[in-house]
Amino acid sequence: MNTRKIILALSAGLALLLGLMGFISAYRAYAQASTVKNTLDRTYKQLQAIYAENPFPCATNMSVVRHDTGWLTNWHGALVYDAHAVAVPAKSPSASGFIEKLQNTSVALHRRAMADGGKMLPDGFAFGFERYLGTRVMPKQEHVKRLDLQFSMVESLMREVLDCHVVELTQLERERFDGEGGDAGAAVGRRRGAAVANEAPSVAAGGGFPREHFTIAFTANEKTVAEVVNLLARMSLFVVITDVKIDRLERGLRPRPDRTAMETAKEPGGGAVLRAPQRVVSGPDVAPLLKTQMQVDVYTFEGV
Repeated sequence: MNTRKIILALSAGLALLLGLMGFISAYRAYAQASTVKNTLDRTYKQLQAIYAENPFPCATNMSVVRHDTGWLTNWHGALVYDAHAVAVPAKSPSASGFIEKLQNTSVALHRRAMADGGKMLPDGFAFGFERYLGTRVMPKQEHVKRLDLQFSMVESLMREVLDCHVVELTQLERERFDGEGGDAGAAVGRRRGAAVANEAPSVAAGGGFPREHFTIAFTANEKTVAEVVNLLARMSLFVVITDVKIDRLERGLRPRPDRTAMETAKEPGGGAVLRAPQRVVSGPDVAPLLKTQMQVDVYTFEGV
């Protein structure tokens, strides 16, 4: 009898303990659910409040923004004024000084073109300044400043192109604004006495900034053409290539004679003749060349 009472007591205690543990677990789950529900409700109310607010700034904030904008504009204007006040204006070269620079630099560029034993520039190539190179024509003083600017740009462009070792530079044209009398009908590019090009009366404006336009034509393989484009894009000048025209020059594959492997054949009459082996040579030396013409704009930002 006592054993039965003890078993019943233990069973009741175990059941009570299990019930208590179940209640505690259910209470914790309810508490967590309530916390999540409260968080969701609070977030939903905040989202509703954001949707209900006016997305446009208030008049007070707009007034502050306008005031700050005006202050920054005035500060920028004063800074530019002070910078121009202390800036030393660039001295315009004389006509004779420009001619001397043109001659000396042209000689240096021709020597640079033959530095590796090649000849990337044709004879008489005047870089678009045939009116003044090798002639006694002097530019007008009012034209010297822009002519000097153009030639400085041409020098920089030519050094990049020549560094790429093109096969031949065939044309360089610049905007003509100085073709009055004398050599006015001469060409802008390729050689002295080439075809006539349209004159540009003033510096053309693109996007609010002045720019000088050039046409560069050369012959090179595909890899060199890509190298020229990349080098022009990396220049310190602000260079924009506006158009590229490429024509393939058909050269084909040709057999190369090899005297060490020449074969001796017998003619019907008994004479001996040397006959080159019919093998095809490929590689960079016979790669097809591309005749490339680029339209290039060089921008200036004076006073910015």
